[in-house]
Amino acid sequence: MFGIAIFILSIVVSIPIVFILVCTILEYRPDSEILLSSIEDGNEKLPTSSSFRFLIWNIGYAGLNKEMDFFYDGGKMVRPSYPVVVRNLQSFQHFLSENGPFDFCMLQEVDVHSKRSYHINQRKQLQNSLSYKYAYLGINYNVLYVPMPLTDPMGHVEAGLLSLSNHQPYECKRISYSYSMKWPLRTFLLKRCFMPMRYHLSNGKDLIVINTHNSAFDEGGKLRIAELEYLKEYMLSEYNKGNYVVAGGDFNQSPVGLVKEFEGEVFDDKEFIAVSDTLFPKEWHFVFDNSCPSNRRTDVIYEKGRTRVALLDFFIVSPNVKVEIVKCHDLHFENTDHNPVEMEVRLCE
Repeated sequence: MFGIAIFILSIVVSIPIVFILVCTILEYRPDSEILLSSIEDGNEKLPTSSSFRFLIWNIGYAGLNKEMDFFYDGGKMVRPSYPVVVRNLQSFQHFLSENGPFDFCMLQEVDVHSKRSYHINQRKQLQNSLSYKYAYLGINYNVLYVPMPLTDPMGHVEAGLLSLSNHQPYECKRISYSYSMKWPLRTFLLKRCFMPMRYHLSNGKDLIVINTHNSAFDEGGKLRIAELEYLKEYMLSEYNKGNYVVAGGDFNQSPVGLVKEFEGEVFDDKEFIAVSDTLFPKEWHFVFDNSCPSNRRTDVIYEKGRTRVALLDFFIVSPNVKVEIVKCHDLHFENTDHNPVEMEVRLCE
C-alpha cells in the first residue's frame, strides 16, 4: 500500500512539472521583427495636404462588457456566455460602421482562436463586416493553455493587434518589445509588441502609423517604462529622418498632462502610473480627451461612481503633426472595458 501511495503521489507531483515543461517548449517566441506585408514599390502616395482620421480601441476580446469582472484583475469571472460575446462583437461592428470608415482603425485584444471568446475568429468577422481593404494582425498572445483559474481555466489563447485601413502601406511590421516577465510566468502571458505601418507621402516623406498595446500588471510599471522608452527611440529615429509619426493604442499608463478628474466617476489612484513628462522632447504631443475615461477596472462589474476608471488610451504624435480633433466616445463600457478614442490630424508641410 505504501508503494502505491508513493507512486500516486509521484504522478500527482509530476503532472504540473510536465505541463510547465511542455508549455515552455511550445512557448510563443516571435522574432524581434516580423514582416507582415511589403510591396516593392508603393503604388499609393497619400496627399500630405489631406486630413486623416484615426481610431484606437481595445475591444477586450468581446468578453469584458460592463456586467463582467475578471479574475486576473481581482474579480471572479473568466468569460461571459456565448450570446454575450456575440452581442459585444456585433456592437463593435455597428459602432465602427456607423462612425467610420477611419483612415486608420487600430484595435487591441482581438481574438482569432481562444477559449475565452468561444473560438470566434474576431479578426475575420470584423474584417468581413467593415469596409476596409487592408487588415494586418500582429499576434501578441499565443499560449497553448492558460491553467488559471484552476476551477475554470482560461485555456488556449490566440489574439493580437488588428490594424485596418483603406490605404495600402508599403510596409507593415510586428516589432517585439524586448522585455517580459520572468519564467515560468512569461510562458502564460502576452508577448508585447507594436505594429508600424509605413506610407509614402506626396512630399517625399513617410507617414508612420503605430498600433501598440503595452504591458499591464507589472509591479511598479517597470516593463511599461522600458517599453515606452523603446518605442520613443523608434519614433524619434523616424522623425529625425523627416517623417511624420503617430502612435496610438492602450498604453496601460496615463499620458502627460492628464487631469485626474471625470465627472461622476472614481479615478483609479490605486493603480495610477503616468508617463514621465521628461520622456519625450517637449515639442511632442500626447493627445487625449480629458472629459471622458477610456478605461475601467475589471475587479468589479461596472457601476458609475463606484468602479474605478482611468485614461490609458491615447495618441503620441510628432511635432510635424497638427491635431484638429480628439474625442473619447463615452459608451459607458457597455461592451468592453475601454472606450474608443478618435483623432483627426493634418500634416505640416
